[in-house]
Amino acid sequence: MKIKKRLLLTIGDPCGIGPEIILKIFQGKKLSPGSELFVIGSKKIFDHYSLLLDLEKLPENRIIEIPLPKNFKITPGQTNRSAGKISGHAIKLASEMCLKKEFHGMITLPISKESLNKAGYNFPGHTEMLTEITLSHNTVMILYSKKFSVATATGHIPLSEVSKKITPSNLFQKIVSVNNVFVKDFKIRNPKIAILSLNPHAGDGGLLGKEEVDIIGPVIEEMNSLGFNLRGPFPADAFFANRTYKKFDITVSMYHDQGLIPFKMISFEKGVNYTGGLNIIRTSPDHGTAFDISGLGKANPESTIEAIKLAEKLSG
Repeated sequence: MKIKKRLLLTIGDPCGIGPEIILKIFQGKKLSPGSELFVIGSKKIFDHYSLLLDLEKLPENRIIEIPLPKNFKITPGQTNRSAGKISGHAIKLASEMCLKKEFHGMITLPISKESLNKAGYNFPGHTEMLTEITLSHNTVMILYSKKFSVATATGHIPLSEVSKKITPSNLFQKIVSVNNVFVKDFKIRNPKIAILSLNPHAGDGGLLGKEEVDIIGPVIEEMNSLGFNLRGPFPADAFFANRTYKKFDITVSMYHDQGLIPFKMISFEKGVNYTGGLNIIRTSPDHGTAFDISGLGKANPESTIEAIKLAEKLSG
């Protein structure tokens, strides 16, 4: 008999759509038959949304309770320090339990980075926080779907800082990390990797920027001589307009929005955020807290369901 995977879902920001999505997943038909799901959060928060949205309550034996900050009030759609404390505590505890092998993997529901930082967790996002907690190295954020997958050469940084971070050593290491994830986790022997350009028209031979000529092109050439399977640098507009991404296992974009905007358009409601290179399995839906619809019953659980399926698959 196949052993069910024990997976943990974190509550996410309690003022966002995370609690609603978890409640909807636990309505029976949405549960994966190959997984045994548990939730890190607060029964009080889940009961609040259960009553508000007329959804069944979560089974108490599936909730790993965390204490609520004093005088915490649920304010759907608003950032606050207490909500950040709850979401940060849930991430930390889930990571520790996975490191201890008490669970096969974790699925993180969306957080508000503003609330997280107000609570004293000084990280720009899940990836950076999990990397530090798990003492991992060379982690990479991968947005995965059956239609299109993308990784970013630079992470959650201002656009004005991107070109400074695209150095030969940084780009080389990022591509190695992406390649390793697809070989080790996705079992693709020699993944085909597309590399996007930084500048319009791939720099037009240096007229619109030198990064393609001086850095990106030479890194691709060097890595291919070592046995990697890279192509590019591709001008991003034509790459997506011509659906060239379909020819590759993974695309590496130079910055966050260059890769994530097309990903969310192509893989709407089916995309998963996977942190490659972690010492644990962690997936997440590809959307945010959706404060604009929090508490309205409009949250779609499909991306989180895909995240559960991927965590189950990758946990061996």
